Parts: sequence; C-alpha cells; structure tokens
Amino acid sequence: MGEEVSRRSFLKRSAAACSGVSLLSMGVYHYGTSNSVSSSASAAEEGESAGVRYGMVIDNIECVACGMCQDACRDRHNLPEDENFIKLYEDFETGQEPNTKVEHFTAQCNHCENAPCARICPTQATYLNEDGIMVMDATKCIGCKGCIAACPYNARIWSEKAGIPEKCNFCDGFVQQGDEPACVQACPVNARTFGDLNDEDSEVAQKVSERNLSALRTELGTRPKIYYVRQS
Repeated sequence: MGEEVSRRSFLKRSAAACSGVSLLSMGVYHYGTSNSVSSSASAAEEGESAGVRYGMVIDNIECVACGMCQDACRDRHNLPEDENFIKLYEDFETGQEPNTKVEHFTAQCNHCENAPCARICPTQATYLNEDGIMVMDATKCIGCKGCIAACPYNARIWSEKAGIPEKCNFCDGFVQQGDEPACVQACPVNARTFGDLNDEDSEVAQKVSERNLSALRTELGTRPKIYYVRQS
C-alpha cells in the first residue's frame, strides 16, 4: 500500500514538472557561465551551507582520456564492468564552426545545490547531506527512475544488481576521513582537484575563483559543484 501511494505521488509530481524534465533532457553538455566561489555570507544567502561544501575542478586540457578515473571509481564502489559513475567522452567538440575545439571530457553527478533529481524524488531517497554531497538512501528508493529523467547531466545509471538508480557520491564516507575520491587519487596527470568550496584557502576554491571557471548548465539554476578548465 505504501509503495503504491508513493508511486501515485511520483506521477503527480511528474505531471506537474513534465515541461521542466523535457528541458533538462536536452542540451546536456552546454557550458554555462561561471559560478565563482563566494564567502560564507553570500553562500548562506543562496541557501548553501556555511559549513563544508565539497566540490571538484576537472581540467579538460590536462585530461588524457586514459580512463583511470573510471577504473578507480568502479573498483571502490564494486561496480560491474559495464557500469560506471563517470562517463568519458574522448574528442568532445565544443564551440561553433569555424571556431570549434576538441577536448577530453568527463561527466558525473554535479552534486547540485538545487538538484532536479532531489526535487522530483517522491520518497526523498535522494538528498544533499551536511557536507554538500548529493547522496542516496537505498532503503527509501522505489526504483521509479524519476531522478534519471530529471538529471540534466545524464549522471544517473540504473544498477541491475542493486535494482535502483546509482551515481557518483564523491566517495562519501571516505572523504570525511581525510581521503580523496578514488578518481582524484587515480588521475595520473592531476586533472582533478577536490575539496571544500567554502574554504577560501583550499586548492579547489582558489582554482575556481582565480581562474573564473565554468560549470555545466548553470542557466537551469541547479548550482552545480563541479567546474571545468577549458580551452580558451
């Protein structure tokens, strides 16, 4: 009975949000304008935590598309060979003719402050934890796949093994113990930087603010926490 009520609730939310989901399903890899790192006061004004707020910088110029980030992620999370939380796009073309450029590009959950996947979830199985990491409570998930449809970054995968949608969780549980995400540790060219965006002295915060980096699809108001170094 409880599961049926939850499914009906999801259908009502889906009907109300269908136009939004249609928008989120298109143009997934358009780059938006930069979201610079703000002070704690400014972050609070936008509804962001004044405590730890984990984020990442990915350098598309340094990336060599070796796939070691994918392998490390899969090993840490015990994923099957055909599943990965990180999607690698080699020779990804950006810009418009005749001024196109080619980059190596990786995509994963952006741990948005205003996440469509969390808003559409009928059971609140997806939520932003106190460290700014978008996590899942598998015991609450009913497998409706609404989060897969709502994510504008195409970051969710359906796990046949678990029977639920899964995604990158910034190695939640490891990072709080002083570890780094597996993908960051494995990168042979240091193309990934992870840390607290609210800490102005952290390497990740300095990179975002000093280099005025871009995040994906900021025009949707998702407030993602992964930023990219791109070819100028």
